[in-house]
Amino acid sequence: MLNSLQVLVQDVRFALRQLRNHPGFAIVAVLVLALGLGGNAAMFSVVNAVLLQPLPYADPQRLVALFERDVVGDEPFNVVAPANFLDWQKQARNFEQIAASGETAFNLASATGSFTPERIHGSYCSANLFATLGVAPVLGRSFRDEEDRPGAARVAVIGYDLWQHRFGGAPDVIHRQIRLDSELYDIVGVMPRNFAYPYRTVKAWVPIERHLNAETLQSHSYHMLTVIGRLRPGVSVEQARAEIDGIARRFKQEHPEEVAGKGGNAVPLYDYSVKGVRVSLLVLFGAVGCVLIIACVNVANLLLTRALGRQREVAIRSAVGATRVRIVRQLLTESVILSLLGGAGGLVLASLVTDALAAHAPDAAYLPGIDRIGVDQWVFLFTFGIAFLTGIAAGLFPAFQGSRSDIVESLKGRSVSTGRSHARFRDVLVAAEVALSLVLLAGAGLLLRSFSRLQNVHTGVRTDHTLTMAIALPEASYKTRAQVSGFYRQMIERVQALPGVQAAGLVTCAPVDGHCGDNVFEIEGRKLPPGKLIDALYRQADPGYFKAAGIPLLEGRTFTPRDGAGLDDMDPPLGVVVVSESWAKSFLPGEDPMGKRMYFQRDSATRKNPHFEIVGVVGDVVKHLDAPVQPTMYFPLANHEAYIVMHTSGDPHSVASAARHEINALDHDLPVFEIRTMDEIIGHSAQNREFSVLLLGLFAALALGLAAVGLYGVLSYIVSQRTAEIGIRMALGAPSSEVRRLILVQGMKPALVGIAAGLIGAAFGTKLLSGLLFGIGAGDPLTFVSVPLVLLTVAVIACLIPAIRATRIDPTFALRRE
Repeated sequence: MLNSLQVLVQDVRFALRQLRNHPGFAIVAVLVLALGLGGNAAMFSVVNAVLLQPLPYADPQRLVALFERDVVGDEPFNVVAPANFLDWQKQARNFEQIAASGETAFNLASATGSFTPERIHGSYCSANLFATLGVAPVLGRSFRDEEDRPGAARVAVIGYDLWQHRFGGAPDVIHRQIRLDSELYDIVGVMPRNFAYPYRTVKAWVPIERHLNAETLQSHSYHMLTVIGRLRPGVSVEQARAEIDGIARRFKQEHPEEVAGKGGNAVPLYDYSVKGVRVSLLVLFGAVGCVLIIACVNVANLLLTRALGRQREVAIRSAVGATRVRIVRQLLTESVILSLLGGAGGLVLASLVTDALAAHAPDAAYLPGIDRIGVDQWVFLFTFGIAFLTGIAAGLFPAFQGSRSDIVESLKGRSVSTGRSHARFRDVLVAAEVALSLVLLAGAGLLLRSFSRLQNVHTGVRTDHTLTMAIALPEASYKTRAQVSGFYRQMIERVQALPGVQAAGLVTCAPVDGHCGDNVFEIEGRKLPPGKLIDALYRQADPGYFKAAGIPLLEGRTFTPRDGAGLDDMDPPLGVVVVSESWAKSFLPGEDPMGKRMYFQRDSATRKNPHFEIVGVVGDVVKHLDAPVQPTMYFPLANHEAYIVMHTSGDPHSVASAARHEINALDHDLPVFEIRTMDEIIGHSAQNREFSVLLLGLFAALALGLAAVGLYGVLSYIVSQRTAEIGIRMALGAPSSEVRRLILVQGMKPALVGIAAGLIGAAFGTKLLSGLLFGIGAGDPLTFVSVPLVLLTVAVIACLIPAIRATRIDPTFALRRE
């Protein structure tokens, strides 16, 4: 054992000395490996944090996400109506606890006026949410059951960042007060750093039953809650799913008129948390793995070339008694040390990019474990583990090939033929890296083509010279509809009078900014089949919105200041509605929609259903760039939250400050938030795909560069090995074109084989990207024609440089050298 350790130390010392004596070779090899290993380390840090590590809750394997299913259509993951959640809490027996939460936002202000009001993300939740997750506050306590009741005292739990930012981390923050939407709340707890449920940007939680009104809490049709459950020990997800499904089905059978799910669903909370990113992360991880293989192939070629150049050294060592095993071990030691040095460089590179990956990852606020991305012990072990394996893989064949030396010929100083096996292996390596490069280029090309299609989507609104900003009127300060409409009227008059503002309007959901909400409805006089429901996107807007957003009026009219909302619960007057073109085509095909009436179902049979008459048809607006056009209905604005949309004559941001000033002149405690141009909103809508395109494109470019360098290096070595042969050919009268053709053919053979193999691999591999593509298929002909042409062009250039150099060999010098 001691002797083996001493031999290993000797091998390491000798390897380091060899690398020090050949710094150019060592630096190139280490840099190539550092790029491959660094990319893998960075992507592994993301995959490990998001996909491999358990959720940061107590016994996370017992947590499940609960849904209604098939509310409208066959969607398996519908959010849950409040009354259905309460039914599940009471009736389910396979759960220790069932908790709910919903997304909201608050106007945050100091109870004493000590800081400027701001808009923050918040959540309303059941009192047992934190206990269900198994997470306790770091200060104070969570909610009590009696606080989660209508009319209870107003209490809030705040996030760690809010505690630090607004209260300086003061330990006596408990029972201090803050204003949320103009109402005083007592702070009863502070959650731990990095607590991220339901999402990372939430800064305050309030009890659900204290936050929602009684009518909403009794609703089986208003789907708004994210529900989770903690299973009892020994209960499977399948048993929990069957129980929730049974409860939901029974209710729907007993109340077919309710807009409730036809059943329930349960999935592990972890699976649901990562379902939107799993495929893209694994695709990117596989892509960077291909880059590492290409780097490994390049280093193997370098080592093979170096091993064949050390035949005399190996012959001398063999002559003095070194066994072949001893020589192979020495050469492998050099390869592994190179790879470990590359791993160290890769870790440095990974540490520089992981923060950027975490910061710019799309939907980072919703990703579990995003705060754990970084170089930790798992990334360290993974990097040096694959570095060791890479060293073995890259050095094994060169070590065996280099140890096969003709002692007599090598000691005489003669070059020994490399043999057909060496040439075949070299060609296989070149073909492999070309094939992998083509697969990556095909994937990047598909995503790039998809992204280009996405950028050219007709959104339905004006995208240039348009600014949006959001406000939320607190219900405590604006209690009546007259107060809300009066504020909106004054604000729009002030904003529209600003220099540079050509039109201004209000809407409850900014264009191309998401789903926001939909509603089930019926058309008067149209009987639907039993169990059949129809729904459409739901928006509220003021009279100026359509002009400000550039949405064309196709028929009829839009709103006027006299149009009522038609939402009086006891005796609703006839309201008006403007529908989109797709709404008219979907629900009234071939008919004139003008004058037709529609109405909403209400939970309580004692209340009349408000009816609305269609007065206009406008153009369609997409909710996301990659979403199909959906039927949309617009109602007169009555909501407390709205987006201001301004069409400007110049730079949209130039009017932002003046518009904010006019709003604060009406209410100085009102935060103005989400100030964005339409170009910025559209850019955010494409952010997910842009992130994947950039990363996969970077990996593909790196792979292409490494493949070109590898092909160039191999041909350069071939030219140096065949210098005498080329000199003889030229001395006998061979033209330069013949010599170029000879070298080009030798280089292009493995390149063409690699392109053919890569096309086959890409045909299968790109199917994994199907869910990430928009507007094209995984077998897009343009991509599969252009990518091989690009790779072929790069291969020709990489082969042409050594071929041209070969034609410049002086025959006299070549013959004298031999």
